[in-house]
Amino acid sequence: MIDQWNRLISYRENERCKYAGQIFEAKFDLTRGLRPIGPLSEKFWRRVPTVPAKSQPLSYAGRKSPAGYITRDMGHYVRQG
Repeated sequence: MIDQWNRLISYRENERCKYAGQIFEAKFDLTRGLRPIGPLSEKFWRRVPTVPAKSQPLSYAGRKSPAGYITRDMGHYVRQG
């Protein structure tokens, strides 16, 4: 979990924080109070791209069968009598 940026914390190299809904990583050890956004911030911080999580299906029941498999209802092949 990445914590919100805090002006009272000194960040070390490669340490990450969240600021204004974006994730930033310190390029090297930083003194406290240095914001990720502002004048000259790109010298000290790099923005880390985020990848949105894909939604997972809840169950397999509603999906089609995988390609390449033949599926049949075997109920009508049972001998009667």
